[in-house]
Amino acid sequence: MRFKGTIVVMGVVCVMATLGCSPTKTNKSASDQKPPEVTFGDQKRGDEAPSQPKAGGVPKPPAAATKVEPADEAPKADTPATDTLELPGGAPAAPAPAVPAAADADRSAPGAGTIGDLRQALAAATNEEGRVLAIDAIADLGPNALPALDDLVKALGDENIRLRWHAARAIGRIGEDAYPALPKLVALLKDADPIVVTQATAAIREIRADEGNAALADDHTKAYAEAVDALSATLVHADPRVRRGSLKAIAALCPEPGKLADLLDDTLSDADPSVVMPALESLADLGPDAVPVLVEALKHPKSRYWATVALTEIGPAAAPAAGALTAAALHGEPEERMQAMLALAAIGEPAAEAADELSAALDSPDTAVKSSAAYALGRMRVASADAALEKASADGDPFLAGIASWARARIHPEDKTLVSAALATLSTALGSDRVNTRIAAMSALSDLTESLDDADEATLADRFVALLEDGHPAVRGAAATSLVRLGPTAITALEKALDKPALRTLAMELLAASGSKAKPAVDNLVAALSDADPATRGDAAVALAAIGPDAAEAVPALSKLLAGDEKEDALRYAAAYALGRIGPAAAPVAESLRGLAKSEDELMASVAVWALLKIEPENKAQVTAAVPVLRKALRSQRDLARLEAAAALGELGSAAASAVPILEIVSEDDPLAAVRTAAAAALAKIKAVEN
Repeated sequence: MRFKGTIVVMGVVCVMATLGCSPTKTNKSASDQKPPEVTFGDQKRGDEAPSQPKAGGVPKPPAAATKVEPADEAPKADTPATDTLELPGGAPAAPAPAVPAAADADRSAPGAGTIGDLRQALAAATNEEGRVLAIDAIADLGPNALPALDDLVKALGDENIRLRWHAARAIGRIGEDAYPALPKLVALLKDADPIVVTQATAAIREIRADEGNAALADDHTKAYAEAVDALSATLVHADPRVRRGSLKAIAALCPEPGKLADLLDDTLSDADPSVVMPALESLADLGPDAVPVLVEALKHPKSRYWATVALTEIGPAAAPAAGALTAAALHGEPEERMQAMLALAAIGEPAAEAADELSAALDSPDTAVKSSAAYALGRMRVASADAALEKASADGDPFLAGIASWARARIHPEDKTLVSAALATLSTALGSDRVNTRIAAMSALSDLTESLDDADEATLADRFVALLEDGHPAVRGAAATSLVRLGPTAITALEKALDKPALRTLAMELLAASGSKAKPAVDNLVAALSDADPATRGDAAVALAAIGPDAAEAVPALSKLLAGDEKEDALRYAAAYALGRIGPAAAPVAESLRGLAKSEDELMASVAVWALLKIEPENKAQVTAAVPVLRKALRSQRDLARLEAAAALGELGSAAASAVPILEIVSEDDPLAAVRTAAAAALAKIKAVEN
């Protein structure tokens, strides 16, 4: 089916976008430099959305097929090539392979029995599920599981991937008394499976953290130093979960920021940028905890640029680094200075201490440096820079003039004269023959919407829709992002675009990305459910799913789609998902979904069970059936499926106790921050009820 998101909408709105440059440092002369990528507005990356996807992605329906994997395997993660994040909207993946009722009973009460009983259960287990259950129950005993350490170490060498990572997790739970297992855990850092490696890093971290700050014995000091060497090699691992786990473990083993900065300098400074960037993304993912290390890294010439890139990603939480970044913005190669300015811009108003230095930079002979400074001043809302920005807004370079005009309007949003001037300058820039200028103008205009009246916003929406047909893909992507950021004003323009065959699919994807704001388009989307083109029907179902409860009037049409030809399974998956997203208002379709929940098609059954849980949240029998499905969904390749599953498990409270082990893994290791947050929240709810 086509309705699976044919574009990637930029999660961070790229403005000067190739104002720039990729985050790859070059050795060009100052005259050749262009400013690095910057963004207007307050949006963070799509992977930082609190719940539903923002402009960082267009939801997708479930895929037509899925690979069935072990129930508690964590999701795989590919290193993102850019800061763009696509958030598909699939429903939970197929249910876990059936396990004996007794095993499910054990899962509902992890930790039951004495350590002796559990060791016997582990030894007697004849299948994977039984052994995993026993290891998880041992893990629940924490330090009291020490008598089983040899059993767990033995499991580290098992050929079964799940046993290896569950065993590593259990060893970490024992704490400092599990120190004898450290060499085995270090060896596990070379395991071929990223989940196993991630759990090994976590176990090393937990063992060291449990030893506290007391002086270590010489043999322990040596062993941990060797562990740091091994962990440093995984800082450039292809999997983000491994990189994140390694950084956390190294921080526990090397608590002094200066030492960790030295290690990063040695590891990253001479590496290929394509390898360095994923490592920096993982470092930035640690948020405020990474700032002291990065401030130290700013002191190292070889790692200074990379540190500014990471601080840019951290954003406002990097405020303690403002002073060091200001110093970095004053000296060095133009590209280094520009990246430091962009880091200050990402911090925003808390970095206003840099205002004087940035205002002075507006007199630089380098237009790219001036553009970066103007952008940063606008993000900081520095009123004292107004005179310098006014001069820059009259510059002959349309790019710099546009940014400076935007900055003045952002600093003085109530000044209609400045807003009108920015609107005129940036609207003219939409017709520029320079790709970067068109992109920057769109993003800047969509950032000023709070200062524009409805008529101006409507005019912009129509112009952005026209740019969806631009000849350059980056411009089309920026137009899509800008339309989503316009919000309700863009809906009317997108509804008009539904009448254009060339834009219909993209328009529906953007309506889906707009979520509940797209409610005014429900009638048109319901009509599209009867379109002769199956792909259009699927696109419409996905958009209605994104709107959620406000799309209740679509239930009858979606129920017809649900009962459709079995040859159109993908449409039925999308319809079931949409009905689940609509929630209790879809109750008339519950019986049909119950029938589909027994389908031999595992994906159809899992989507139906998930939808029923959303439609009938008080149905206890439904809860019992849903927990295994939601556990399975936590390892889905679909970001939104994992997000929804984690949230749903939290809502189930103690009934979801069997999902605690996999939720713990997801809360630490999922590649998407929103999913990690949702999993952590679910754990808190489940454990609060248990306690």
